[in-house]
Amino acid sequence: MSGSWMDMGVEGGEVVLVFEEGKVIRKIVEAVEALIEEATFKVSPEEGFVLQALDPAKIAMVQVFLPKPFFSEIQVEGESFFGVNFTELAKVMKRVKSDDRVEFHLTRDSLTVVLRDGFKRTHRLALLPPEEFQVRSLKVNFTAGIRMDSRKMPEIIKELKGISSEVEITIDGERTEFAARSERQESRITIEKTDPIVLDIWAQEPARAVYGLGYLEKMVKPADISAEVSLEIATDKPMMMKYSIGGFADARVVYYLANVAGM
Repeated sequence: MSGSWMDMGVEGGEVVLVFEEGKVIRKIVEAVEALIEEATFKVSPEEGFVLQALDPAKIAMVQVFLPKPFFSEIQVEGESFFGVNFTELAKVMKRVKSDDRVEFHLTRDSLTVVLRDGFKRTHRLALLPPEEFQVRSLKVNFTAGIRMDSRKMPEIIKELKGISSEVEITIDGERTEFAARSERQESRITIEKTDPIVLDIWAQEPARAVYGLGYLEKMVKPADISAEVSLEIATDKPMMMKYSIGGFADARVVYYLANVAGM
């Protein structure tokens, strides 16, 4: 069986993950918990930490990829899966300070979170039965996208909140527009290719799609631990939103969100 505890050989079946920046791992946990309550993640010597989970309505998916260099220490010998209640874990992570050293000690039955900042605090959570998975991406031919300063994404969503439950996103090769409409009001945010927050805007062909604002509001959680965010769409298709994390190659949080017409 993949991830057999008899084959792991790490301190009697213990897997250890150590994060030096408490704020970063706290925000990653919040980014997952914003969409789902329970999820399985995988730890392996080759890939590091990998998570993939659908929200209960199957409208959005979150993926987290943290390669081995992301950790100051990682102890694992075989591919192993762990089921976690992220609502409970997020409550523990609220106690994490920005400069805390955070350790995850995982056994077959429990996750022990050790916090260190001059002294040691320990919190233990029971694990759930894991569900093994294979990482997948949506089979969508994204035709347009923007790469920009991630810190501006929460501001865009906040600006449009309260006008409508939906946001129309339009991207061509020169600009990206976010629009929200009601019977009595319309608001539009336009980002030009030459604006200082833009790293790139591209389009094989112009694209337009509509997405739920409530979901987008949840999907800005990683914005303040990421230098940039990429948003890719195709007309009336799902979107992909990707945050690079911590300056590490391939460390990222990725969201997929169905367009409203496809719900």
